[in-house]
Formats: sequence, structure tokens, C-alpha cells
Amino acid sequence: MLPARALSSYGDDIALVVLTLRVYGEGSGPWSISGLLLCAAFPAVVLARPAGRLVDAAPFRTLAVATALWQAACCVGLALATPLWSTYALVLLLQAGQVVALPTWSALVPEIAGPNEVGRAVGASQAMNTTLGVAAPATAGLATAWLGYGAPLLLDAATFVILAATGALIQASRGGGTRSETAGNASPGPVTFSLRSDALLWPLILGMCALVLVGEVTNVVEVFLVRGTLGANTAAFGLVGALLAAGIVAGAIIAGKAASDAGRAVRAVTSAAAIGLLLVVAGVAPTLWVFGVAWAILGVGNGIVNADVSTLLLTRTPDHARGRAIASVNGMARGSSLGAMALGGLAGAVLGARPTFVIAGALAAAVSTAVLVRIRRELAPRLPATATRAR
Repeated sequence: MLPARALSSYGDDIALVVLTLRVYGEGSGPWSISGLLLCAAFPAVVLARPAGRLVDAAPFRTLAVATALWQAACCVGLALATPLWSTYALVLLLQAGQVVALPTWSALVPEIAGPNEVGRAVGASQAMNTTLGVAAPATAGLATAWLGYGAPLLLDAATFVILAATGALIQASRGGGTRSETAGNASPGPVTFSLRSDALLWPLILGMCALVLVGEVTNVVEVFLVRGTLGANTAAFGLVGALLAAGIVAGAIIAGKAASDAGRAVRAVTSAAAIGLLLVVAGVAPTLWVFGVAWAILGVGNGIVNADVSTLLLTRTPDHARGRAIASVNGMARGSSLGAMALGGLAGAVLGARPTFVIAGALAAAVSTAVLVRIRRELAPRLPATATRAR
């Protein structure tokens, strides 16, 4: 399951780069690129709720195969499409399939791995995705130069066919009434469940979304700081990105080790606060080397936050509502990304690259500190009871 999903994610990364190059190559301006990115993010925001209900109601195998074949067909259409409007429409349809596919596959992880191995599975998945993601831009550029825009998109279609075959072969299942009858929570659970009812998980999710909002603001101005202010050439800029990816892989491996829910929550928020401080360091970095070191350590924190929050989401959400929870959180995160794109352009134009990094980092650290205080307050009453049980 994990290699097949990583391969499909690799194909998606290639496709996004190729589509960006194609839109740019057709002479379209920056707003056309923004339109492409908007089409890629928009379905996750508006379709999260119905997608989550569908994932919790329908059998895994049906959804896994159907969404993979749907996305493969969209990629074939993108390989053949020429007008810009058709590219936008097909990207919307492709991502609509992804809104269903993501919780479909993610919600099955506890069924396969078991509750004690979810952290390792999530960490391994993130490490695989990040490692292949580093190679995606180079693969996209070379494939486009040698074969044109269509071939890499057909490659993405092939990865979805492999994913569909994997879904058909997996024996574990959920949804479609496969578990509720024996669990005794078939009827009221899906109606009454709410992420807000989890006093440990909900502040983490809100904090993660805030971190995405302020952290991804820096993505917009990163190239201006690294290449413009710090004078990096294209090779050095790529190396900085590779350092970030290496840090994410290391952080995902660290977070894959067994830990209690309380330990994961505190570690995730502490790492988020460290990310904020490292954004400040990166913003005031006097040289490219200082920026690179800060960026690599920031990647470790990023990997820890993503893996720990994902693990807690999978393990603390009841099975009958796990699809809705994952889809909702994905929609919230993508909505934060959309806000970050808008704020990043505004901050870059008004403040410049360095101040944007510093302010974003300070806000991220402040939000993370507030979440840490909230979580420690929530955990405090449980400590005596935990100690008593241990004795």
C-alpha cells in the first residue's frame, strides 16, 4: 500500500510541474498559474464533507479502484487537452477524485498496521513521499524536454492504474457496514461524532492549520530571499530544497517511533514552535549557509509535526467516522494553503522577503506556544490518574 501510494504521489508531483510548465510555455501570465494552483486546491475545500461521508459509507476496495481509475482517465485527458479552460476543468475533476481517494486510503492504515504501528506506517509513508518528491521536478523537466508535455501526464495515469490494481489486491477493508455491527456503534456514532469533542486533537488541528497559513506564506517569497537577497544560483536553490526534504524525511522517521498520545501532542507543538523560531532565523540569515542549516532543521520539525498529527488523527478517531475526519482536516489545511498564497503575495509586495519570514515565524511561534499551553492544561488533570494506573 505505502509504495503504491508514494508512486502515485510522485506522479502527481510530476504532473503539477508539467502543467505549470505548459501553462507558462503557452505565454499565459502569473494569474493563469494562480488559476491552476487554485483549481488544484479548491475541491478539497468545498467537497470535504460529502467526500468524508462517502468514504465512511462505501467499501474501501470500491472507492480505491474507482477513484484511481477516475484519476487515470483525467490524466489521459490532460495529456490530450490543449485549451487552457480544459486544463483547468480536468484539474478540478482530478482533484475531486483526490478528495475522496486521500481519506479512503488513509483511513485504512489502522486496519492494516494495527494501533501500535500506525506511527511507523505514517512516518514511513511521509518519508517515501518526500524522497520521491525531491526527484519529481527533475523528472518532470527532463521528460518534458525529451518527450513533450503529454508523456509525463500519461506516466501519472500509469501510476494511478498501479494504484487501482493495488486497491483491488488489498484484503483489508472498512466502510460499507464491514465493522459497525460487531463494534456496537453503528447508528448513533456517525451522527454524534465531532472533532471538536476531542480536547487534545482539536487544538492540534487548529494549530496545524494556523502553522500552514503563516508558514506557507514564506513559500511565496522564498525564491526572492534565497536567490535575490542571498544571491543563490539555481543549483544552490535546488540544494536548499533538498536539505528541507532530507530534514522532513528525518523528522518522519523520528516521529515513527512509538509514543503516547500526550507525548506526540507535546512533541508536535514543540516542533511547531521551533519551526516558527527557525523561520525567524532564516529570515535574518546573513549567508546562504546559515539559511540552509536553518532550513534543514526546520524540515525535521515539519516532518515531526506532520507525522505526529496524522498519527493522532488516525488513532483517536473512531473507525466509523475516520473518513469524515480525514477529509475535514484535509479541507481545512488546503483552505489555509489558499489563504497563505494570497497573504504571501500581499506580504511580499508590501513588506519584502526578510520581514515576511520574520513576522510569519514570530506568529507561528506565538500560536504554537498558545496551543502548547492549552494542551498541557488539558493533560494536567490526567497525570495523577495515569500514575495511579501505572502503580
